Amino acid sequence: MSKLSIITPTYNCEKYIEDCILSIKNQTNLNYEHIIVDGGSTDATLDIVKHYSGTYNMRWITEPDNGMYDAICKGFSIATGDILAWLNADDMYRPYTVNMVINIMSNPDILWLTGYPVIYTENGVMYSANTILPIPFRFFMKIGYPGKGGCGFQQESTFWKKSLWESANGSAIRKYKYAGDILLWKKFAHHSDIYITDVILSGFRKHPGQKSEDKISYNRERGKWSVINIFLKIFHIPEFCSNIYALHGGKRLIRLKNLV
Repeated sequence: MSKLSIITPTYNCEKYIEDCILSIKNQTNLNYEHIIVDGGSTDATLDIVKHYSGTYNMRWITEPDNGMYDAICKGFSIATGDILAWLNADDMYRPYTVNMVINIMSNPDILWLTGYPVIYTENGVMYSANTILPIPFRFFMKIGYPGKGGCGFQQESTFWKKSLWESANGSAIRKYKYAGDILLWKKFAHHSDIYITDVILSGFRKHPGQKSEDKISYNRERGKWSVINIFLKIFHIPEFCSNIYALHGGKRLIRLKNLV
């Protein structure tokens, strides 16, 4: 049976890390490992981590790093699962996430998977579920189109095979600080289509002070918009293609009714 390795990078995350830990600890399928890579927190983060150490399949290290993506790659370098993901310290899985991901990705044709995109409030209330699933298209991902139909899906709900990470040289994201996720999706897109399920697997928690608020640094690292990206954004072509594909039940859409 497949095993999921979950990496959580941390640095002074005392406000949210317990929610993250409990969302993994309380999974219905225990065939996972949780690796917490701390960058040398000076608040109560490590006290919380130590409190749960030994209560589930979690291990942790703490040492200086060169940022979030360096910590993530450090975690993946010691991971033992054949499916990989990272869950930031302020996000949470649903109780069935590991079980659902392992079941879906037992299909050898599925090298990476993402779930139904939702958002959490700072207090963990889920909202903003789309009425139509945005199904990314490989061509638009290859050119780094950031919106729906391209790379506009949520990192915390995305999972991939270790073989894909290795063949795409995923550890190259180590040098980035802000946009490592979208650059990783571009790399993956050169090797495989992404599949999407209409199941909610996780959610992005919005709160003050998170790195994603720094749009200038994010866009600078992601690179300049190409002429074709600007054209696509103006006319919403990827979104239109994505919606048509979803409405007609494209082959990369995995519906819950087909899983239970």
